[in-house]
Amino acid sequence: MIRLVKRQGFTLIELMVVITIISLLTVVTVSQFQTAKKKANDVARKGDINAVSKALQMYFNDYGYFPMESEINWGGTFEDSSASPAYVYMKKMPRENYLPTKPYCYKVSPDQKKYGLFAQLENVTDKECDRNNNNSADDNNYMCDGVGYCYGVASPNTSLSSNGDLE
Repeated sequence: MIRLVKRQGFTLIELMVVITIISLLTVVTVSQFQTAKKKANDVARKGDINAVSKALQMYFNDYGYFPMESEINWGGTFEDSSASPAYVYMKKMPRENYLPTKPYCYKVSPDQKKYGLFAQLENVTDKECDRNNNNSADDNNYMCDGVGYCYGVASPNTSLSSNGDLE
């Protein structure tokens, strides 16, 4: 009596199809993760700028003017050391960690009554990133210290022009 042995396993084509499907799913998942990561970083940047804006407003309420650019220590403490005891507006100023060539930027008007805060967002499709709606990664609408930024926040008493000047 001859016994037929039925082989258990997959053919080469079946294995290739499964590997292709897994590869496609991996590519889609990784790209979605990268997009989500960029959006999360941008939410953190907007939160940082908002927190600094509130600290600057508290400073303005105390003194009637905004601090000079040299008084802002990104990554350090924002405080009035002349007060006794020193009054802390922000225990730790935020620092841009993911785009070192585009650190947060602050500029104040010559009369110290207006300010602008700037950050570069990674997600160029963010509606707040590109105010001119060009949707280009190289489109930096605001200039601060010779560096272009796509996201800016101004003090409540002013607005930002397309080049980042305080109006």
